[in-house]
Amino acid sequence: TNDWEVVLMETYKYEKIRNVALLGHGGCGKTTLVEAMAYVTGVTNRLGKVEDGNTISDYDKEEAKRLFSINTSVVPVIWEDTKINLIDAPGYFDFAGELEEALYACDAAVIVVSAKAGIEVGTTKAWEYCEKHKLPRMFFVTDMDDDNASFRQVVENLTEVYGKKIAPFHSPIRESGKFVGFVNVVKMAGRRFTKLSEYEECEIPDYSKEYVDRYRETLLDAVAETSEDLMEKYFNGEEFTPQEISTALRSSVIARDIVPVLMGSGVNAQGCKMLLLAIEKYFPSPNKLVITGINQKTNTTFAADYDANKPMTARVFKTIADPFIGKFSLIKVCSGVLKADDVVYNVDKETEEKLSRLY
Repeated sequence: TNDWEVVLMETYKYEKIRNVALLGHGGCGKTTLVEAMAYVTGVTNRLGKVEDGNTISDYDKEEAKRLFSINTSVVPVIWEDTKINLIDAPGYFDFAGELEEALYACDAAVIVVSAKAGIEVGTTKAWEYCEKHKLPRMFFVTDMDDDNASFRQVVENLTEVYGKKIAPFHSPIRESGKFVGFVNVVKMAGRRFTKLSEYEECEIPDYSKEYVDRYRETLLDAVAETSEDLMEKYFNGEEFTPQEISTALRSSVIARDIVPVLMGSGVNAQGCKMLLLAIEKYFPSPNKLVITGINQKTNTTFAADYDANKPMTARVFKTIADPFIGKFSLIKVCSGVLKADDVVYNVDKETEEKLSRLY
């Protein structure tokens, strides 16, 4: 009827799912970036602000009052035909338990760095957590709209700390001191923002070419390292095809040999489109990863590996007590299929339980 519409729930196979944690120092702009990505993908129809206490990620009254994240929150966005579960984790160490929860649920991470503040303690900690959990990662340098923002300095500092793994995929374009676009180093093309994350192609400014060429060389070095054939091609001075570059970069990011660096402005929702593209293109879907547990009956290792044909196993990574809904748990399925009314074995309580509802 005209009064209501039926919304059918889309089903996303694991090839079209990305579970991504947003990490970084407290106050670096993670929640603002999640808000921008939700706005750009149509999840919300207004761009909330942390200082106004109206972001979808910081839903708790304490978070609105304190203006920083306390809880881990999950914000699903749909980018083209891919479902990206953005997991916004608190940056302050008082809530490290919440951060660990996020890492158990995700398959990759975006480490957010403020171009104003640069590398902070929380940036280093985020990298250490990614190392511990063996997560592919990329950096997103936000606050590029700020007059004191220096993408170049952030890249230099990251390279000093983490070495040749650091690979800038972008270089900024500024006019009259204002951040107006970027150069896509992978495609060697200029991008000028039109509205929010939308952009049009433009010439690469002369003043950018020195750093663009330097960043491009870093990328091509990394591509050449991925196979003997590509290395030989590189030494012979032959050009790589776009497909060769794309495939090599994806395998290197997933193998944690390359860490891309992207840029934008969460406040102005600039660069979100490129970040979503990069998440879909370079981060792994769950079925590309390995996950194991312990078979309780035989005390042997169980390779779950997100295989739908195996018995159902899952991990509850967070339980929330909501005053309106009651208590509910966020679950990541590790193998098999989870259905409403299933009877599952709760390892912690050593008892079987019947599920009531699935949302």
